[in-house]
Amino acid sequence: MTDGHQHLSHVPDAARPAVYAARAVVRPVPPAHADQLDTAVEVFLTELSSALSGAGCTLVGHIKGSLTARGRGDLAFHATGLDAPPAITGGFAGKVSEAAFVVNVIVFGVDEEALPALVRDAWSRASGAETTWQL
Repeated sequence: MTDGHQHLSHVPDAARPAVYAARAVVRPVPPAHADQLDTAVEVFLTELSSALSGAGCTLVGHIKGSLTARGRGDLAFHATGLDAPPAITGGFAGKVSEAAFVVNVIVFGVDEEALPALVRDAWSRASGAETTWQL
């Protein structure tokens, strides 16, 4: 009897997934309005898509995550293609001075070692907020 997954050892590197998941605490200074956070998430996804494309990404499994501010609301987002518009749902009430940012990325054709920097740089460019990444 053969293992049905043995064929995976012969898959080219471009077909292997690069996976990255992270959490961060985001502190906009001054506190951000709801529309500023919406824009930051949209710009993040655009910046990340551009960076992934430049790094050789051939396929997006998914890019998804959330931005949550206790007592103020949350945004959930996901994208399944570099050129497809992202889906963003939710929103915030009032200004946000601190939020939890969670992101999960599965892509193909990108060096997995490079993925954390691509994600973090895209978030930094998009939000401009003080962000403390957690391990």
